[in-house]
Amino acid sequence: MTRTRSLSLGQVLAGVSVAAVAVVVVPLGVSATTASWPDSEWVHGAPLGTQTLDCGTTTGFASTASGRFLSGELLGTDLDTILALEGVRTSVDAAGTPTVDPADALDQGSTPPTYTYTDPLEISLLGGIAGLDLTGLEVGLPVGSAGAVNQYAQASGLGTAAGAAGLVSDSGGVLVSQYAADDTLPEPATISLSSLLPAVTGIADPELEVGAVGASSQLDGCAALRSILWNDGPAVEADREYGIAGLDLALESAVLGAIITDTNTAVTSINAALNGLLGPSGGIATAINGQLNVGLGSITGVSLGATTGTVTLSGLDITGAVTPLLTAPLNDPYVSIDLSAGTVDVDLAALLNGPSGLNGLGPNTELLLNAAVVDNIVDRVGDLLDTRVQQITNAITTAIRAATLTVNLSTPLRLVVLGSPVQVANVAVTLNTTLAALFDGTATFGVSLNVLSGLSSAAELALSLVEGLLNTAITGLKTSLVSPVATVIANAVLGTITTLGSTLAGRVTQVVDALAAVLAPLPGVLSITVNVQPDQPGAPDPGDYIPQSGDSTAEYAVTALRLGLLDALGTVGAVEFGRASAGPVTAP
Repeated sequence: MTRTRSLSLGQVLAGVSVAAVAVVVVPLGVSATTASWPDSEWVHGAPLGTQTLDCGTTTGFASTASGRFLSGELLGTDLDTILALEGVRTSVDAAGTPTVDPADALDQGSTPPTYTYTDPLEISLLGGIAGLDLTGLEVGLPVGSAGAVNQYAQASGLGTAAGAAGLVSDSGGVLVSQYAADDTLPEPATISLSSLLPAVTGIADPELEVGAVGASSQLDGCAALRSILWNDGPAVEADREYGIAGLDLALESAVLGAIITDTNTAVTSINAALNGLLGPSGGIATAINGQLNVGLGSITGVSLGATTGTVTLSGLDITGAVTPLLTAPLNDPYVSIDLSAGTVDVDLAALLNGPSGLNGLGPNTELLLNAAVVDNIVDRVGDLLDTRVQQITNAITTAIRAATLTVNLSTPLRLVVLGSPVQVANVAVTLNTTLAALFDGTATFGVSLNVLSGLSSAAELALSLVEGLLNTAITGLKTSLVSPVATVIANAVLGTITTLGSTLAGRVTQVVDALAAVLAPLPGVLSITVNVQPDQPGAPDPGDYIPQSGDSTAEYAVTALRLGLLDALGTVGAVEFGRASAGPVTAP
């Protein structure tokens, strides 16, 4: 039964059952805010006069909501004065007259007394803003979004209000969280830190990469005013939500590219050195001939002729072994390094708050960015690069060891017969094994004495006199050839591999030292606050939000991400991504 006679506030409290209180949070969307309200009737008296409040039916509330994607001050630029960055604000006065700013905002099917407007930010129309690049937000938008920088405001004479900004739908729903797959989110916006951090040789273009953000604030003003005016039941505030896809720190370093250049140069040098060892006159054949002369040529009356045949190396692919290491990113849970792109990317969100990133945190949570965090970043970069350098040198060594060496050589053997040297046989040296077996000493050469047919009796006699010595020497050569051949190959490549390892270690030191120098001041120039709510304790800058007073609710605002920046001159600025507000709502 609706009460219409004038009562004092005390009389009303005495006459209204507490059990009748129903707190309803109204979801975003036009139809949801106009058709699903319970018929809860309330009457209040002095000091507001005789009035009936029937939530969902009573009109005459004044309400306001707004959404703005980007605001604040960035590197001396007042973003609030840039017309292209203005948000959307919708108000309804007590007479039910709506006002929307800007006037050309898009009507999302308003049905009086509820009015809903959006004003998606057109990034392409923005002029250059020093230190800020939003163009990434235009790439890779998920299905159902109205753009990564949508701005939404809904106000109703029924006493409801809802605002949203960022990656939100046309019904104001937040579409971003740490759980969204990367391929469903747009590319990040970037904020340059070059003017805030020192210039150091070896590091360039430090910047913050801000992933998609979204924030919404929904207020059931009627329910809130019941709580305020009659102090009946728990306080009703807005339902505030935010989401942040990610926050990364990105830097560039030409030194990373030098790691690729140094490696490729070394690989070219090693391939050339190994090729120089091949063939019947290469280093390997020369080493074999040397051992033949020691083992056979030292026998009285024996001399050796010119060697013919082949020495080949197959299955050698050092380039194929190292290329994946030069092109694949280096990753740990928080840091990614791309040598070919020359970039270092740090997942600040995960580093500062674990797998949830910047999501799920309480109002006005400031993420601790201190010297320990900087040291952690630098150490991780150093560890990743050290590991990759070791992988590169190991890959080169492994590729060399996997190659197969094939030897097929023939050397004439002559004896002195009747005072003149006469060829009586050929010494055949064969081998087909991996270089690993050769280096490890497990390979065995094939060495044989192939006597020529049709020898004269004098030649046969001369051969018979030294045949025992020849056979003994040949048996020994099967194993004695291994070490000299392995040594000549090792000498051709090990020096280059060792030098490469030292060179790359020096590159790592360059990167790490430069990175430490650049990032050392970071804790003093950057602060990160998420889920900013001006009416809650610890707000970094409460600003001009409207508190609750008289017969009006407070303005309930939420900003997804606030980045505080301090430049070299001590000028403090802050840029806010994704600000939504609902309220105040004033009773009829």
